[in-house]
Amino acid sequence: MLLMAGIGGTSLFLILAYDAVTQSPYFEARTITVEGNQWLSKETILKQAGLKLRENILSVNLAAVRYRLMALPMVAAAEIDRELPDAIHIRVRERIPVAIVDLDPHFYLDEEGKMFRSVESPDNVMLPVVTGLALSDIDSSDSSSPRLIGAVMEVLRLSRLYQNVIPSHALRRIHIDREMGLTLYAFLPECNMTATPDGTPAFSSSTDGRSIGQSLVAIKVGFGDYESKYKRLQDMIFYLKKERTFLNLQCIDLNDLDRVVVRPSLIGGAGSRYIDPWPGRRKEV
Repeated sequence: MLLMAGIGGTSLFLILAYDAVTQSPYFEARTITVEGNQWLSKETILKQAGLKLRENILSVNLAAVRYRLMALPMVAAAEIDRELPDAIHIRVRERIPVAIVDLDPHFYLDEEGKMFRSVESPDNVMLPVVTGLALSDIDSSDSSSPRLIGAVMEVLRLSRLYQNVIPSHALRRIHIDREMGLTLYAFLPECNMTATPDGTPAFSSSTDGRSIGQSLVAIKVGFGDYESKYKRLQDMIFYLKKERTFLNLQCIDLNDLDRVVVRPSLIGGAGSRYIDPWPGRRKEV
């Protein structure tokens, strides 16, 4: 009987002690920090976490808070810590969107090639749009789906690597064709400008990252060997910067690295023709 009474007394003491510390104003949250958020606001994170100032930090279920934060499509990882006596620290790692997939609705594509969160109209984000996919193409049981998304991710990676070829802000669309491969639509630097009366390109920066008079250039890269195609495009742009005759490009076909075909619009509306961008080579029409 004495043992039972002792156990009961200890349990009652622990309960009273727990109630005392979890209700004590000494442990009320006076500071809640949020780190790692670039896209989500602090207010959004705190609302999702269910945290607020003056709440007793010892009464907060950290595992439950993390679970609620991980329910946000934009959050890839979350950590929550207490700092006695009155602080809670939240650290999140967001999924960074690198493109928008044109489905119904539109979805963001992250750095790992995974889609998340439908794009809402208020989102003012300048990202390349991936077209040509259907919802059936996202089916994980379809063996071609990883190939298509993988090709898009490689092109996006190269655009970040070769900023002087297709700057990330200049790449506006990536179209996927299951048979023909990828076609990029971008504003190319300097070699695609309206000419002034003396024949020199007119360059003037604007807020959307392109130059006045520029139009989108279709760059056909097909499937595979994308880095070699970017390097060839780099060589070709260097040549076109020196060769001022052909401006306002319509299309560049890089499917065959031994026969790159450029379709320009001639100044003065004289039409268009194919050219070989490397002098000394045999021209093919």
